[in-house]
Formats: sequence, C-alpha cells, structure tokens
Amino acid sequence: MWEDILSQLPQLIANGEIANAVACLPLLDASQLSAAADLQHAYVCLAFIIHGHVWGIHAASTKQGTPQIPPQLSEPFLEVCKRIGTEPVLSYSGLCLWNWRSTKDRQNCPVPLSLDHLETFGSFTGTIGEAAFYLVPVLIEAEGAHLIQLLLQAVRAASSGDFDYVKAALEETTATLDRMSQHLPKLYPLLDAKMFYHELRPFFSGGQGAEDKGLPRGMVFQRSDGSELDVKCIGGSAAQSSLFPFLDAVLGVSHGNSSKGSVFQEMRRYMPEHHRRFLQQVEALPSIRSFVAAHPLEAELLDTFNGCLDKLRSWRGKHMAVVSKYIVQPARAMANESGGETELQGTAGSSLISFLRQSRDETIGITKNL
Repeated sequence: MWEDILSQLPQLIANGEIANAVACLPLLDASQLSAAADLQHAYVCLAFIIHGHVWGIHAASTKQGTPQIPPQLSEPFLEVCKRIGTEPVLSYSGLCLWNWRSTKDRQNCPVPLSLDHLETFGSFTGTIGEAAFYLVPVLIEAEGAHLIQLLLQAVRAASSGDFDYVKAALEETTATLDRMSQHLPKLYPLLDAKMFYHELRPFFSGGQGAEDKGLPRGMVFQRSDGSELDVKCIGGSAAQSSLFPFLDAVLGVSHGNSSKGSVFQEMRRYMPEHHRRFLQQVEALPSIRSFVAAHPLEAELLDTFNGCLDKLRSWRGKHMAVVSKYIVQPARAMANESGGETELQGTAGSSLISFLRQSRDETIGITKNL
C-alpha cells in the first residue's frame, strides 16, 4: 500500500489528493520487517510520502498551520527510523542511497552504472531533473565504493611499512576522485536551477527553521494513543554521505578546528547507525597522513599523498560550483527581486557557504621541508 501511494506521489501532490490518499491507509505494523533491505525500502516509501504529505498540503493551503502526520504514517515511520538508527526525516540515504534501481536485470546491469539504466523509487515531481538529482550521487557513490576496502588495506600496509602499496592506493584514490568528479556535470543539462530551488527543494525540509513557513512546530507526528511528537530536523543533504567523511578520516583531514566543526558531527545523526559506528572505528585508526608525515624523506610518497589531497580539494571546489548554481544564485536572485537579504542555506538547512568553504580549505596536504 505504501508503494502504491509512492508510485502515484507526483500526481497526488499536483492534484491536491495526497491527504485523501493518506487518510485511506491502514495502520501497518513495521515491527514485522526484519531484513535490512525491507527496512530501507520502507524508510524510502514512508519518508517520501510524509514529506509529500506535509509540504504538498502546505503548498496547496492558504492557511497558516502545521499539516499533521497521521498515525498510519507516523507509527511505522518512527519504528523504521528507530530500527535503522537515524532521525525521522527524509535524509540523504532515503533520497539517494536507497532510492534507486536498475532497469536491467542483474546479469545485464552495466558496470559502471549509467543514468540511462537507473530509475528512482520515490519522486515529488516525477521529472527527469529530480531523478538526476538523486541518481548522480548514486553514480558518484558507486564509483568511489571500492576506496573503502582499498584504503583500509592501505592503513594496514602502512603499519607494516609497505610504502609501495600505500603509494599505489593513493594513486588509485586520486584517479577515482577524478572519475567521480566527472559525474557532477551530468546534472546540469537535466535539472533546471529555478525548478530545483523553487519547486523541488522545499520538499526536503525536515521542519527545522520552518517557522517562517507557517510551521512553528516543525513536523508533527500523531500517534494512535492521541499523543503527538514535534520534530525539527534538518533535511536531506549530500553532507550526510558517509563516503567523504571516510576519506577524510583515513587520509587525516580534520574539520574540528572551529565552531563549524560541529556541523560535520551534526550531519552524522542523519546517517544510518552502522555508518556512524563505522566512521568512529575508522577515526580510531592511524591515518595515512600520519604515516606519510612520519617518513618525510620518502619524496614520491609525499608527492603522491599531496596530489591525492589536491584532487579531493578540487572535488570539493566542483561541488561548490554545483551548489552555487542550484542554491546560491537562485537565492540571491530571489533576494534581489524582493529587495531583502537571505542567509544561504543548504538543502539540509545548514549555513551553506561557510560550511562548504571550510570543507574545501581544510583539505590540505603536508608541507614539504625545504
């Protein structure tokens, strides 16, 4: 039943029928779900329906107030989020990591993945541009996934003094980051910036900072016993990906030297629990940076490490360009039209420019001793 509504969600929102469709749902017991894949798919279905319900009703209403989330959505969603170990909001995992499937069978699925052979489960608008916004990150994650095993093995190799393996792993990481960055421009011809900013992005809000939108209580989850839970979460954001925090941890890139460092930790609340635990375990390991710094006379190793960090820094610069196109420029245009000012916020509601600039500027190599 959740899947039926999800498959019709763009039409239900556009026609103002989402509330009626949700009202017809029975209250299902999500505690019966046990497999990880089932929990993840239930999370995608329920999160998209909830955000479509809240923001679809809000956009169609001329009244100020909070569209409440009824028990038939609230109770299974809160149960699923508890089991996954994440906040009750549509996060990056639901938007991207678990929101795709191949149109080909397993034997014929192309490797590497291609946008031509992927589709999403959930969508608010049913547009190609929205699908691309979710699927381009899937391409990037798939491209970089093998770096996890590669770099963990490099950490082990460093502990035994295997300079050649560490150097080769850094070279492969550099090449992979270059391939990952080549996926970013695929978004440009498919997703219109104005459409994203004004039509799609509002659906991502998790209720935090929504007072000016007439939702002072944020997302209000109703329970069958009559109680209510007010939730103010940040929305889904690429900053909730665990891949880049992994790269930072294993390469020794630190983002904790300023008050903004707390933003990086805040984003982890919106990752699945096993992702958070994994990152904590990786951070407890000696970093490749510490190994390289301990051997300053290994010039080739140092150059390779610094080249890898340069590529990661370049990636972050290219990501800033994407954010500039889809958030910064439309926000400034809207502020200019209204004659006011606006604080630039990411899709998660985070302070945008300073966060991205810090991410980039702290991605630095090791200074050579002349």
